[in-house]
Amino acid sequence: MNSIYTLTATCPDKSGLISSITSCIARNGGNILNLAQHTSVDLGAFFCRIQFEAPNTSEQGNIFSPASFTADFAEVAGQFDIKWNIYDKSVKQRMAVMVSKTSHCLYEILLKHEDDQLDCEIPVIISNHPDLCAVATEFHIPYFQIDTKKGKEECEKDLQSILEDYKIDVVCMARYMQILTAEFTKKWENKVINIHHGFLPAFKGARPYEQAWKKGVKLIGATAHFANEDLDQGPIIFQDVVRVKDTNSIKEFVEIGKDVERKVLVEGLKHYFNHNVFIVEGRTFVIE
Repeated sequence: MNSIYTLTATCPDKSGLISSITSCIARNGGNILNLAQHTSVDLGAFFCRIQFEAPNTSEQGNIFSPASFTADFAEVAGQFDIKWNIYDKSVKQRMAVMVSKTSHCLYEILLKHEDDQLDCEIPVIISNHPDLCAVATEFHIPYFQIDTKKGKEECEKDLQSILEDYKIDVVCMARYMQILTAEFTKKWENKVINIHHGFLPAFKGARPYEQAWKKGVKLIGATAHFANEDLDQGPIIFQDVVRVKDTNSIKEFVEIGKDVERKVLVEGLKHYFNHNVFIVEGRTFVIE
């Protein structure tokens, strides 16, 4: 069996980048399975995502050594000022899911994960309400309720403790209806993924679908984005829309909105765990 790795790289655009990167993979015994690259002319920035396989047994020739590859590629990175990461597909990231009372996004994540469509582990679910404990029990996942009434600082201390205990790498806010502090989002920069009911920053606050219905909107959208210190202003990962009719009721708006939220959140998570997302100067580039 071969091991599969994903290499991500971003740097100022220069001639010879692809050749140097792929040559390093080849001389370390890697065989490229997929290569996607893009140059942003506006930023003069180069992005590259390469998935490759490499032998992990002596029967297949020289065993691929991540340590040796890292040392070799570090020299290439130094020549081109590359920021890079390498990911072993067999090592899955650990995601905590945060929820409040609404279950549709939580169910979608858990069902897609159970069907092997999300390449991660989900070791814990965290909420500020007890309502969805039964969902966690159904999927055999530990469920913790944190007390938001004792203040954000104390609440986030408890949250941080749970995340550390479960060795969490990334947090998903699956309709978690509490605002995170700037301190917390900076500590977890680009590691907290949120779903927003609309095209940011429209229809903030409570009852967003009723607000949309009263304005006579013709499209309902949702946005998966990274949470940061500015409410609903973090880098965008994925968006989608559904066309609605003026004859739709508020209740129908809500149901249509739930459907697009489910899809957008899962697609955003897929992009994240597939290492398609690059962030430069506060904006995302999704390279597939």
